[in-house]
Amino acid sequence: MPKFISTHAIACMTRQDVARLLKRFKEEENADVSSIRVLCDTLSGRLVCEWEARDSVTLIEWLKKCNVQIRGTGEWLMTVQYESVGDELVVPPRHNA
Repeated sequence: MPKFISTHAIACMTRQDVARLLKRFKEEENADVSSIRVLCDTLSGRLVCEWEARDSVTLIEWLKKCNVQIRGTGEWLMTVQYESVGDELVVPPRHNA
C-alpha cells in the first residue's frame, strides 16, 4: 500500500492522551489503513504520523472515524512518493495487507 505522512495540531494533549490515541490507531487498523509510527511534541502541540493506506481518501475517512481531522493549512496529508534509505532516494516499498 502507498505510504502517507500527516500532521496534526494536538493542543492540550498530554503524553497519556497521545498514548491513548496511538492505541486507538492500532485497534482501528484494518486491511486498508495501518499506522507505521507517530512522532509527537506535546510542548509545541504537533503530531506527525506515518501511515500505509489504500489511498488518501480512505485514510482521511479512517482518521475521521478516529476523531482526527485534517484542518486548515497547518494540518496536511501527503503521499510519500520518495524516501531516503542511506544515501539513496528510493520509491518506498509497498506492503500489501
